[in-house]
Amino acid sequence: MKKLRVGGAAVTAFFLSLALFVGMSAYIEYGRRARENEQMMFIASTVSAQAYEVLSAQLNKAKTLEAFIVQNNGGTEGFERVARLLVTDESVRNVLLAPNGIVTDVYPLEGNESVIGHDLTGANAGDKEAQDAISRGTMIMAGPFNLVQGGYGIAGRLPVFLEGSFWGIVSVTLDYPEALSGMADMDSVLSQGFACRLWRLNPDSGEEQTILETTRRVSDRAYDYAFPIFNTEWHVSVSPVQPWYTRASVLLSVVVSLLLSLSVAAGVQNNSTIRRMEKEAAESRILSLQKQMEYDRTNVLLTQISSHFFYHTLNAIQALIVLDPDAAYRMTEDFSRFLRFKVDSVSAENGLVPFREELRSVFAYAEINRVQLAGRLIMEYNVFEADFLIPVLTIQPVVENAIIHGIKPKVGGGTVRLVLSREEGAYVVTVSDDGVGYTPGSETSEHSVGIQNIRTRMRQHPGCFVSVESKPGRGTTVTLRYSDSLGREPQ
Repeated sequence: MKKLRVGGAAVTAFFLSLALFVGMSAYIEYGRRARENEQMMFIASTVSAQAYEVLSAQLNKAKTLEAFIVQNNGGTEGFERVARLLVTDESVRNVLLAPNGIVTDVYPLEGNESVIGHDLTGANAGDKEAQDAISRGTMIMAGPFNLVQGGYGIAGRLPVFLEGSFWGIVSVTLDYPEALSGMADMDSVLSQGFACRLWRLNPDSGEEQTILETTRRVSDRAYDYAFPIFNTEWHVSVSPVQPWYTRASVLLSVVVSLLLSLSVAAGVQNNSTIRRMEKEAAESRILSLQKQMEYDRTNVLLTQISSHFFYHTLNAIQALIVLDPDAAYRMTEDFSRFLRFKVDSVSAENGLVPFREELRSVFAYAEINRVQLAGRLIMEYNVFEADFLIPVLTIQPVVENAIIHGIKPKVGGGTVRLVLSREEGAYVVTVSDDGVGYTPGSETSEHSVGIQNIRTRMRQHPGCFVSVESKPGRGTTVTLRYSDSLGREPQ
């Protein structure tokens, strides 16, 4: 009878320990899946940024064509001289002018003769985006689509208005897929164990159109990231190449669980030692997992700072060098101040910077956008002299969101106000705009990630918080509270 009782205890111990280790393995696998999901988010964000950077470097040249038309009061004399300066990359098929939507000038002409006389307000591929650009008064990216002169291309359609009246369209056309040859990150995605697909919904057919894709196809368990690019929407889908159940770590966990469970059953008489070992092993695994997850979150947080603004500014400076050298000099100075703060913020002690330093970065960023928006942005400041510390990059990204998501999409532009006030135990910064606003929960992924990053930095400091209020058509107000406990600016 005694032997039976011992055997029963051993069997019970085996199954209990097996359940424990399987549960631990499942928890670790859950953590691995969470890290994998964050890695897919990071890859999607990186690929989208690469796509924007590669295309904006060329499509923003349409701004120079717009400035040329405005400066010439609608005339096209001297077009070839300006166009020659813009068509310097092999991926640029042509640049063109289309008064009233009809193409009259194209450079280079050789190989593009059939484009002359083309009506961008017609029904050919790429024309819908041109008509959308006219109605919305902003640049729309078209493509990839079949070009009139043959081949495939991606085009930036920019409407030009003179004294409030529609003049026509200027456009930059890129060869596809050559225009995306700089997408180095797509080549490295597979080496990281993931498949990736860059795609869009074709406005002419309504079907999904693959733009770039790795040699391994994206699976059903894919993370999809939609991002705006020149007022159109593209998608990046990322999925693991290897199914979770074939991973060596999962198989190893199963084997280890069985071996450990057998060991527990064999050593059931020494259960106190086994329990202590199980507890220490579990704590060690969980602590290691938590550290890895925190490390991954930090990496994702730091890399999600958008670089699109850099490329807009560099292209604006390029255009101003030709048209207004003094304005180019001032914008370069503001850009330098903005970049210096961004670089210095990485090494900020305890993640804190003086309020006045971040405010100088806000001034520089807002001034660059004010010039680019040509009178559609008004900045108002109500700030007094103060020397308190704030978590780095908490005010400038709010102003950036107000301009990009509030003012830029609004017809006629609007105003962004920054107000500093004092209350007991804290300083309060309020950033408000009278832009398009949004319904909380419906904001774009890019906008929500930016706010989440700010909340993450604020939560690291007791007494600091951020609140957001917004209504469609009535603008957005963001309130940031900074506790006095953060200290003062070093003297």
